[in-house]
Amino acid sequence: MKKLFSLLIMAGGLLAISQPSFAQKDSSGIYKTPADFQQQKLSYAINYKTGKHKIKDEMFFHESKIKVIHEGVTYTLDKNSTYGYKSTKGEVFRFANNTEYKVLNPGEPLMLYELPKINNTSKGQFRIYPVYFFSSGAASAPQALTKENLKAAFPDNHKFHDALDENFKTDAELAAYDGFHKVYKLNRVFNNSLK
Repeated sequence: MKKLFSLLIMAGGLLAISQPSFAQKDSSGIYKTPADFQQQKLSYAINYKTGKHKIKDEMFFHESKIKVIHEGVTYTLDKNSTYGYKSTKGEVFRFANNTEYKVLNPGEPLMLYELPKINNTSKGQFRIYPVYFFSSGAASAPQALTKENLKAAFPDNHKFHDALDENFKTDAELAAYDGFHKVYKLNRVFNNSLK
């Protein structure tokens, strides 16, 4: 009986230790700062599989605001002083200059973003297509994803400059995903240039 009791206590301890990482995986909430994003520290966080809240960033009359309904209380935050959020679908978004960028590769030092753009076709129809951006870290401003901008962002990494020219013929290829290695090709090239 004493042995069974000891096993139950150990199992409970292991469950308590593993609980925060499990909860973070299924969490949704706000990243207030770049440091919060890097540490995966969410404010107004919930486990979206068991709890409910809403994050609305498209407020018609207040484009510079984001509204969070958390535990029945409504909070209105300024986008310029809020880093971003993690949605209930597990997607991560970042705010910069009142624009919402989808973060394609959270956790990578060379961050890639996607921004949907609308193009009016010749027949009066609309087509939505992605435009890609990058930043050289969580706190750096997003800029257009071009080889020229990447080289300027990392001026001393000549190995990276050469690898860009060797691996990407056009700027459009920079957002390619490497399904075999489960990483964006650009991140793989960048990380290899640091070795």
